[in-house]
Amino acid sequence: MVDVVLGFTEQGFDKSQLTSNYFPTKVGGKPAWLDLGNIPKKEELICEKCSKQMSFLMQIYAPIDEKEESFHRMIHIFCCKDPRCGYYIAIRTQLPQVNDFYPTDADERKYDEDYKDIYKKQPQYTKNRQNICEYCGCFAKSNCSGCKKVHYCSKEHQQLDWQLGHSEQCKLLKDINIVDDDDYDKKLPRKRVSEFLFKELDIITETQELKEFPPPPTNKDENENDNTIDKLKIDSDDEYEDDNDEDDIDLDENGNAVYKNEIGKELIPANGSETTTNDPEAISKFEDYVSETGKKAEFNEETFTKIKDKSLIYFKRIVEKDQDQILRYSKDSNYPILWVSDTDQAPSPIPPCSNCGSNRKFEFQILPQLLYFLDMDSSLANNSSDIDFGILSIYTCESSCQIKSTNSSSPSFVKELIFKQDFKK
Repeated sequence: MVDVVLGFTEQGFDKSQLTSNYFPTKVGGKPAWLDLGNIPKKEELICEKCSKQMSFLMQIYAPIDEKEESFHRMIHIFCCKDPRCGYYIAIRTQLPQVNDFYPTDADERKYDEDYKDIYKKQPQYTKNRQNICEYCGCFAKSNCSGCKKVHYCSKEHQQLDWQLGHSEQCKLLKDINIVDDDDYDKKLPRKRVSEFLFKELDIITETQELKEFPPPPTNKDENENDNTIDKLKIDSDDEYEDDNDEDDIDLDENGNAVYKNEIGKELIPANGSETTTNDPEAISKFEDYVSETGKKAEFNEETFTKIKDKSLIYFKRIVEKDQDQILRYSKDSNYPILWVSDTDQAPSPIPPCSNCGSNRKFEFQILPQLLYFLDMDSSLANNSSDIDFGILSIYTCESSCQIKSTNSSSPSFVKELIFKQDFKK
């Protein structure tokens, strides 16, 4: 049995619960850092291609209860918003159960009515916390000289935040106790939306048993004229049964949903030996297939399946079961990693952990449906300035090694491997 945790976006959420005290799994906004005594600096989150600061995309709370040093564990994903770069990083931070910032039972009590009061009545959990930049969410070294209530990492970000609306909020904040007033932000004029941040969304999860697996790799030395072809392995008695109903979807080369009833519907059936299709690459592949096998030159589901990208077919079948999923998480070694193409998959072997040298193993994937929920659908007119990807696969240290102490000059996080695969053009 292979279990997979699926993640879905949720828009009707309590924004206060997407902050550090609640260990959220979420998309966009500012990062909810775990280790609040070692918040990364903006200089540590720079795109290696254009040297601009990267924006926070997503974070996953993935604790390892049986390991003391990773009782609390968070993986943050950042990316450059310049689509020409296509640059992403994954960083891991973690804390033991006993730490300076949260009660030992914080994760169990976080939805209790009196949970917020813990941090007001017990200042030992807040006195060592660093400040975060109001604009980007990184470590802030200064505050607003006017209200002294908000903080910034740089003069540049202070000026940008002033333009977004802090100029209207500053005077009002002077007279508000933001520590005791949980609703203080509702008393302030609303700021304009920052182009630096992605839209903030909560992620809810559910665990499912995976019943559908990709076909085994084909052996090119076997007789291609065999009547049997590789089929996706499907248990028809469970919720993943392929009923081939009218709600089935496909994805085009850009990842856009295309509703259809069966694989290969985009191919127009042949007349005799003539083959008609809108896909030149499919024609070329099919002609090669006919030449190699000597089979009749006509399209049908069997021949189409043979010439199509099997990884992409499996990806489409999995996605159509839960069309809104944006996240797939599984540390099971038998979990079949999704790919959107048979080519350009993750390197083998995966590079080891840069911190301890241990092997890295697959942990989760971010699906392209996320782009739709971020209003970055590639079918929209403004997509030329939006990020784009086929699928993002994250590999992490199998031992979730201990991160260097706060006394070290090294970063207080470990970079993990994130592999970006694009749809084949």
